[in-house]
Amino acid sequence: MRTTSLRLSVLATALAALAFSTMPMLAQDGGRPPVGRVAYHFVARLLQNPNGTFFVLGYVNFLDGVSAPLFDGVPGEKTAVMTFRSDLISAAPLFNGNVVVLNWPASPAPVVKFYLNNSPNQDWNQPDSFSKGQPIGSFSARVGQVAITGTTAMVTFSNDWVSTRDFSLGGKTYNLGRLSPGGGTISNYVSAVPVPTTVSGFPVALTSGGTSFVIGAEGKD
Repeated sequence: MRTTSLRLSVLATALAALAFSTMPMLAQDGGRPPVGRVAYHFVARLLQNPNGTFFVLGYVNFLDGVSAPLFDGVPGEKTAVMTFRSDLISAAPLFNGNVVVLNWPASPAPVVKFYLNNSPNQDWNQPDSFSKGQPIGSFSARVGQVAITGTTAMVTFSNDWVSTRDFSLGGKTYNLGRLSPGGGTISNYVSAVPVPTTVSGFPVALTSGGTSFVIGAEGKD
C-alpha cells in the first residue's frame, strides 16, 4: 500500500512538472503591472471624411514587458510588426470660443483591432495594410473626447478589451490582456494641421502620437 501511494505521489509530481514546463512563457512572470503604468506608446493617423466621420490607424512603437524588437528594419510605419485600425467613428462637435470639442457616443463604442504581422509593409495611404496579419486583440473605445485648439488637439478615452489572444515575439508568448489588465486609458497628442492622403473618401489625415496607461485591479495571475 505504501509503495502504491509513493508511486502515485511521484506520478502526480511528474505530471505537475510537465504541465508547468509546457505552459506558455508569459511576460508577466513577476505579476501584473501596477495601475497607472505606461502600457504602450503608439504612432497614429486620424483619417477624416468631409462628412465628419473618421477612423484611426497606426502602430505600436513600445510595449512594456516585451523585449523583442517591434520593427523589422528601420523603425517606422513600414516595418512595424504590431499595428491597429479602428472602426469608422462619428463625433458631435461642441464649440467653446477657440476650442472645439468632439465627443463620440459611449454606446455603441467604436472598436479598435490590433494585429501582429511578421512580414510588415504598411503604407499610410493603404489602410488595409494596417489590418493584415494575425489578429491579437480588440478593445472598445468608450468615453472618448477630442479637444482641438489652434494647431494642436488632444484625444482622451478609456477602453475595455473585447478580446485578446496569445501571440509570440522573440520566442516568448504574450497577451495584451495580461500586459494591460482591464484595458487602458489613452492620451493622444494630435496635430490639427491636416496632411493630404490618397485614400478614397478621406482626403486628409491628422498625425499623432500617444500613450496608453494600465487600468484595472492589481494582482497576480
